[in-house]
Amino acid sequence: MDQDESYRYQPLPPVVEQNRPPPFTRLLLLKPGSAEDPFEAHLELVHIEQAPPYEALSYTWGKPTEQPRDYIWLDGHPLPIKPNLEDALRSLRFPNQARRLWVDALCIDQSNLDERARQVQYMRLVYKHAARVVVWLGLKTSGTHEALQAAERIARLREYTDPARSGADSAPPDSDTLQALVSSMMEDIPESAMTNLDEVFQRPYFTRCWCVQEVVASSWAIAKIEDLEMSFFDLIASSLFLVQLKQEVAVNAPWELWNNILMVRQPNHPVYHTEVQGSLGGFLHLLELTRTFQATDDRDRIFSLLGICDEGINPILALTATASGQVSWRGRLVRRGLKRISDFINEFHPQGTFGTPKALMPDYKRETVAVYCDLARFLLRKTPRVLDVLDHVSHNEEPGTGEYPSWVPKWFEGRTCLVFRGVFFTGFYSKGRTDPYLADLHDIPAVAAPMRPRVLSVDGYHVDVVDRMSDVFEFVSGSRLAGFAVIKAWFDLYGVPINPRRGTLYRDGSLLDMAFCKAVLGSFFGASIGSNYSSMMQYGGFSMALDQSLFVSVEEIKQDTLVKDLSENFLAFTTFLAESGVVQESFGEPERDRKLVSFLVGVAVAANHRRVFVTRDGRVGIGPKMMRPGDEVIVLFGGRMPFVVRRRENHHLLVGSCYVNDDELIWGKITDNVKHNRGGPRTVTFEFH
Repeated sequence: MDQDESYRYQPLPPVVEQNRPPPFTRLLLLKPGSAEDPFEAHLELVHIEQAPPYEALSYTWGKPTEQPRDYIWLDGHPLPIKPNLEDALRSLRFPNQARRLWVDALCIDQSNLDERARQVQYMRLVYKHAARVVVWLGLKTSGTHEALQAAERIARLREYTDPARSGADSAPPDSDTLQALVSSMMEDIPESAMTNLDEVFQRPYFTRCWCVQEVVASSWAIAKIEDLEMSFFDLIASSLFLVQLKQEVAVNAPWELWNNILMVRQPNHPVYHTEVQGSLGGFLHLLELTRTFQATDDRDRIFSLLGICDEGINPILALTATASGQVSWRGRLVRRGLKRISDFINEFHPQGTFGTPKALMPDYKRETVAVYCDLARFLLRKTPRVLDVLDHVSHNEEPGTGEYPSWVPKWFEGRTCLVFRGVFFTGFYSKGRTDPYLADLHDIPAVAAPMRPRVLSVDGYHVDVVDRMSDVFEFVSGSRLAGFAVIKAWFDLYGVPINPRRGTLYRDGSLLDMAFCKAVLGSFFGASIGSNYSSMMQYGGFSMALDQSLFVSVEEIKQDTLVKDLSENFLAFTTFLAESGVVQESFGEPERDRKLVSFLVGVAVAANHRRVFVTRDGRVGIGPKMMRPGDEVIVLFGGRMPFVVRRRENHHLLVGSCYVNDDELIWGKITDNVKHNRGGPRTVTFEFH
């Protein structure tokens, strides 16, 4: 085809002529047609906040290697389109009237990097102002109709059990009634329907980065599979029930994020509270949840979240956050004042980006590694300088290889293990008036570029050295192999069977086997998850109270209760070994089975893709799979967890965070002593490459 014949985009109004970036875009007016008629359309330039009614399409582009097989004729000029978009347009096109749509592949000049970056800044507005968002999930299969019927049934049941949706005066059913409802529904829904519904959730749409923002911003979204349609949020409401049926503990399952979205949309939902309207929460939390999602351009893993995270929607939050997440009334006044100042200045700022850090501005001209380094530095530098982003470092190859610094999370690699989010306070200390930040960072200026952008310099102290370690725990089948892994790891590290119990003491005076199992559970982290998981499996995720319990911070759970649960669950495990001599998942007694499964699930979640290790001073813990003997265990000020690092001649490599069974260390008492000159290890500046 002659290049002169291809479609040429009319430029958007230039930014320099406006007081701030104007939300201009193009809408596709798809002309009527039938079956195999060629696609004909017209692109109209609009201000998105003043546009005529339109529908926004949310879909997947397909594989980067997939070639176009058809064209759409825009004002008589051809533009190639990929197969999935072709299928969507063929299904959406009316036979007798035009249809006004917003489609990113067509309404954005994809060859213009500046325009792409500009439109990303107000992508959220495009979906927010759409009359509705059409979620295109692809073509039908023989079981699709049955699957969507099952999803409708499940959604109605969730609606009945949720008082926030069924009426303010109604109360949720008790547990017995809930179980009866679930059992009754299961009898009415064929097994084939649930298999087909699972196939729907395996479609690429549910793991595409941009799709998240598109549906979160919408006021109304429908799922479409050719001529079949249903509420998109009713569809994802059925995902938790599938988790219950599959009985799996999946680190990389996308259902966690979609259930997040579902809960945030509930009125007055107590779990995911944020001051920022339209946000799903903090940037770091969303990066964690979308780590298994897909993007053609790895920079989009970051850019696609800017319109749905606290910091992207309201960057002032990055300047006024607190370690606890709680903000005083004075702090809220300061935030409002800063926000008004920022908004006022942006009215007269050509780019409208005053107060927005460079790391939060989409720029497709920057290399991917630079975008990732900038984001990591921003998340480290933002008030109050807590090092949570370092807990997300998870290497699949030896640290220090490749172009990425060892301290920068590679968000394009799937999660291999869960992060102990907000659980411990190893590098925290009681601050005085002269301590505005928790972390002691060097060469991390607020505005100017750092002198060494790929080096992280931060203060902390040395704790211990890794002496020996187990094989990597890998639970590909949920918790079923957790018992075998615990037994083998114990024998590898201590050279004797775990059963019968010998009464050997740990360094703090507790029983060694109990200390070992506390380590493989990550203490309260695994213990609480195991308990809550059992409850979720019992009720199939239909109780909103149970949904919430899965996401309650461990800080809010009474530690004495968890200590008791941890002891009882471990005792159930060792008793089962003593009585049966084998590792299964059942005593045949409900209460003992519950404790046994809670222990095994807790191990499967906390220790998956980690190793158990013992240090030279006898400490036991779990750490990253790429650790090895001779690595150091350290604490960094502002870090919630200890870290495993590898010494090089003049720097260190960050291997990953770890849990160590040492209460004085893990709860910050040693750090408090060090920072207030009450003894302990000396402070060291660590340089990470």
